[in-house]
This record gives sequence, structure tokens and C-alpha cells, in this order.
Amino acid sequence: MKDMKITITLLCICATLFLAGCDVKDPIYNTPHPDKGAIVITADWTQRGEGIATPAKYILEAAGTSFTLHEPVAALAGLFVPGRTELLGYNPAEHVTVKDGVATVDNDPDNAGLQHPDPGVLLGGTVTADVVADDTVSVVLPMRQLFRKIAFEVAINGGDSRRIVGIEARLEGVAPSVDLRTGEVTGSAAAVPVPFVLSAEKLTGTVWVPGMIPGAVQRMVVALTFMDGMKDMVETDFSEMFKDFNTDKLHPMRLTGDVYAPVNSETGGTIIGWTETSGGDVNAGME
Repeated sequence: MKDMKITITLLCICATLFLAGCDVKDPIYNTPHPDKGAIVITADWTQRGEGIATPAKYILEAAGTSFTLHEPVAALAGLFVPGRTELLGYNPAEHVTVKDGVATVDNDPDNAGLQHPDPGVLLGGTVTADVVADDTVSVVLPMRQLFRKIAFEVAINGGDSRRIVGIEARLEGVAPSVDLRTGEVTGSAAAVPVPFVLSAEKLTGTVWVPGMIPGAVQRMVVALTFMDGMKDMVETDFSEMFKDFNTDKLHPMRLTGDVYAPVNSETGGTIIGWTETSGGDVNAGME
């Protein structure tokens, strides 16, 4: 009987030691992805001009993957290796091609060799996320306006506006591309057509451009065609007027001028002056 008690005691001790040796706890993780991290992004659209709507969707590029997002706050549908990850965002614009972080305005199909005058408003930006394993990091992506609007208005000052049957105009020295990361314009100087419309004794036209190429000549070329076939072409150097164009893309640039529509076959339909109405009196002296 004594031997049996000793045996039972020894068995209990062995069982206790065995269970103690097997008491290995599983590691506790915060997420289902302990070796990778998640990213939540908040798009900040405040750096846009008055009247510019928040884009309905935007593209976000990260770690070789492209995401299409619709909400200002969104969790990216993917996991990322711990470390620094660049996030590049921009809204899709109808006549803009984005490649390697550079947005380029497409050519205008109606004007060979010229870039599209209405590519849409482009906003974009970049931010770096410090991804942490087994965690979710939140970052704010500032999306700034990268294109600027130029509005032209030419008043018909005297003569007969009905005699104007055609107008072709282009602005030279514009930038075709912009770097989404830095906001700096890139590429060689290009030209954009200005689609003027005659209405209520005025010629009005609007273009959107990424900016002006520094050091290039910004030149406006206007060709008027009159009812009797007479043509009048005027070139104006706008370089001084556009020297600070790239520094403020949130506010449109407005340029006004006036033109005389000659009666019969008389001459003198030249634009006689350009003034920047939103940035002080700058007259190009076109006579």
C-alpha cells in the first residue's frame, strides 16, 4: 500500500513536470499580417483654385501597384513590406498621359503639332509612408493643382465685327509636362491653340496649361480673316507677362485686349493692346 502511494505521487510529479514543459504560448499579433503593414491614406484637396471641384476619383501608385480610389479616406487594398514606401497620387484627366511620375498633355487632334487646349484640371502629389510590420499607418497626401487656366478676352473696338469670319491663334513657349512629385514643369517649349469664339462684340478663349518653360519666348500669334478674304496676323512677345506664371497656379490669368474690325477693304484690324487684368497693368504694346 505504501509502495502504491509512492508510485502515484511520482506519477503526479512527472505529469506536472511534463505539462510545465509543454506550456509554450503562441505569439500574439495585432493584425492578420504580422510580417507586413497596411496603409490608410487621406487625400488633401485644399490646394486647388476657387470653383475647381474635388475629383470624383483618383489614381494612387505604390510599390508598383496602381489603385483607383473614390473616397478621400481609404485603406489601400494590399499589404506592404516594412520600410519607406512612396505614394504618388493624381486625378485622371481626359487629355493627359501620366508615365513615371510625369504628366504630359496630349496633342490636339484638330491642330497637328499643338497640345490640347483643354486637358482638364490636374491635381497631384506625393508622400512617403513608413510602413510598420503588424500595424497600419495613416498618411495625408497633399494634392495640389498643377495646371493653370489662361482666359483671353478681346473686345472689338470699332469697325464691323460681322466682317470677322475666322480667327486662329496660338500661344508658344508653354510647358507640355509637369513632374507630379515636385510640381516643376518639364519638356521642350510647345504651342497650344487658343480656341477663340466671337460673341457680343467680343472674342473669348480659354486654355489650360502645365506652365511656361523658363527661358523660352512666350509668344501669342493671332491671325484674323475678314469677309473679303483680307487677313491680318499679329505676333506679341508675352515673355515678360508670363515670367512668374508658374508660381501661382491656383488663380487664373486673365488677359484682355481690343481689336478694330476694318470696314470694307481698309486695313488696321490689328490688336492694339494686351493687359493682364488680374495682375496689374501689363501692356504688350501691340500696334
